Amino acid sequence: MEKKRINKVTKIILIISIILIMIFLSVSILIAYFYNKYDLDVNKLTSINNGVRVYSATGIDSTLYNTNRSLIEIDEIPEHVKKAFIDTEDKRFYSHNGYDIKRIIKAGLVNLTTKSKSQGASTISQQLIKNALLTNEKTYSRKIKEIVLSSKMEKQFSKDEILEMYLNTIYFGSNAYGIENASRVYFNKSSKELTINEACCLAGLIKSPNKYSPRLNYDNAISRRNVVAKLMYECKDISKEEYEDIINSPIELTFNNDTSNGYEVEAIHEACRLLNISERELINRGYEIITYKDDTIQDNVENANKNVISETSKQYDVPLDSVSMVADNSGKVVAYFVNSNYDLHNMKRQPASTLKPFAVYLPCIIHNILTPATPILDEEIDIGGFSPNNADNKFRGYVSTRESIAHSLNIPAVKTLDYVGLNKSKEVLTDFGFNIDNADLNLSLALGATKRGCTLMQLVNAYACLANGGIYKEMAFVDKILDRDGNTIYSHEDYFERVATKEDAFLITNMLEDSSKTGTARRLNSLGLPIASKTGTTNNGTNNTDLFNVAYTTDYTTLSWIANIKDNALPKGMYSSIEPTEINKNILKYLYSSKDKKEFDIPEGIEYLPYDTSVWHENHLVVTPNHNIDRYIAYDYFKIDNKPAQPNSNDNINIDVQIDKLGSIISFDSKKYANYNVYKENKDGKSLVANVCEKSGKVELIDKNIFKHDEITYYIENDLGEKSNVIKVRPKDYLIGLLNNELSSGKKRWSV
Repeated sequence: MEKKRINKVTKIILIISIILIMIFLSVSILIAYFYNKYDLDVNKLTSINNGVRVYSATGIDSTLYNTNRSLIEIDEIPEHVKKAFIDTEDKRFYSHNGYDIKRIIKAGLVNLTTKSKSQGASTISQQLIKNALLTNEKTYSRKIKEIVLSSKMEKQFSKDEILEMYLNTIYFGSNAYGIENASRVYFNKSSKELTINEACCLAGLIKSPNKYSPRLNYDNAISRRNVVAKLMYECKDISKEEYEDIINSPIELTFNNDTSNGYEVEAIHEACRLLNISERELINRGYEIITYKDDTIQDNVENANKNVISETSKQYDVPLDSVSMVADNSGKVVAYFVNSNYDLHNMKRQPASTLKPFAVYLPCIIHNILTPATPILDEEIDIGGFSPNNADNKFRGYVSTRESIAHSLNIPAVKTLDYVGLNKSKEVLTDFGFNIDNADLNLSLALGATKRGCTLMQLVNAYACLANGGIYKEMAFVDKILDRDGNTIYSHEDYFERVATKEDAFLITNMLEDSSKTGTARRLNSLGLPIASKTGTTNNGTNNTDLFNVAYTTDYTTLSWIANIKDNALPKGMYSSIEPTEINKNILKYLYSSKDKKEFDIPEGIEYLPYDTSVWHENHLVVTPNHNIDRYIAYDYFKIDNKPAQPNSNDNINIDVQIDKLGSIISFDSKKYANYNVYKENKDGKSLVANVCEKSGKVELIDKNIFKHDEITYYIENDLGEKSNVIKVRPKDYLIGLLNNELSSGKKRWSV
């Protein structure tokens, strides 16, 4: 029995050995076959000019520092820095010939059993070849080419030369290529000065620069750094004490990020998306990117941002992060400035009240639920336990839709969203480019609270859509992309889609103009321009965290955003109506310093119509006036299929008269805008009882001089030409009835 078991084990070992030998032979044969097929481009491998050039619209070269890498020689790099990368990426670096057959066999078995290509088994040499010469595609043919070229490279260069080239070309995220640039970006020092802790951090993040970036994902960076430290300890390159000291220490970042190239960074990201390649591939292929950047506007946007941010940072002694941008409404981003030590590309933040026009009011305008003049009651509410407050904790009673938007009131927004429904809100938000989860479908959406937040570009795209009369375009940084031979491989083409009618977009725009005149963005009013604007302030329950201002004209859409990413809290005294609005004000002032202002076009389906303010205040309705008293008439814009209602046809003067001991008690409902004359007629003729002016609601009068008359007729006329019903009373009949009641106990009755 024991013998059979041994034989079975022997067979299994033999089968596995045969499989491994077959894999080895197959790989060896393939490598031998392809060895002469692929040539190593030594010039491209060793070139320090691999990179992408980024040009403004006027042709100025804005090449980034990552394309002219700061190189460092291998002898200047500390041993612990080299070991951190070798122990993590390629333990047998100094013993293999460009590829590690053990890792290849292991990866091959894993990929066969999992039916995937997840295991790459790349050595440092292979990674260098891939980074400098190949693409990122996961194919076996590319892997074979990688192995062949790595083998050839190992014959032409020493291990130290290969390691030097590798460390000078790795991408570390945050726009940093090469160990020297990465050291300066993350720790503001040369790689010669890196500690073991810092070396572990940098060696760890190259696996996934975004996921393990200490700037973007600090906790992930700590975990990954600890993995690298453990590998160094297991390879006996650091002591146990050093290992324990590292894993119990923070990662101390010292930012040194050049904020002058924010536009170029975004252009590179956009180019990668358009070509469906990685940043590394884009850089190494030496492409040229022609952008829409206007250098003069860019300089002014930068100055406007820096002036406010610098002064505010000094005033409150806090670090501030900010972005300011300008998009030409034709679809071009002409200026984009980032003032931050953090990598803000594709950053998502809670948009706060900047989402209200799209989440709340536009769905109501589209479905004819609201007009700009519609009254909404601003009052204390509790909807299923949700009790929002306005920013100033005040209640204003009835306010119009226009006032609600201009002053960014929370309670009317929540009540309106509750009425229009979350599904209609989601439809509009999706059409305008916002990503809304089902988890977002609650009333806090009215205040701009979403699970994933949104990017600044999503906000610019949405507001530019309003500026364009409901036509949605994605704003673009990149005009053209050229290869190293000057051939155009991409040229921007406009894609647009109508997501709202011109009429609906105009009404929202017109109400947002009030925000820049009398509302939260009224700082813009001094420019004397037709500007629609919206502010937004995100709060974490204790402090404000984000301040937004978006403003647009017929030509441009501008956005300025401010936060304190480090502390996630802004000082009290900073508001969206102040700092970001001031930045946009200065930007727009420059943009229109030599440009004519232009009013927003009024679509054919919009009419400027009167409505009765007395009825608005008394009955909270928007109705056409049935009078011509100017002081009780207001005007607003309405869609032709959602005009003010006609006044109630039964809303006439209704007089009532009752006889009392004191005389005739005359009552009627008075409208504040009308003057009423109360008349009576008897045998002596017609006379005026009273004149009623500026009264609203029920009015009561007493006519005492009645009992000498057999019959009196009462009626009312007003200055609108309206006349009441007519009522006749007999005062003497009332007196006789009264006396008969008093004498009824004596059975004696009076008669006429």
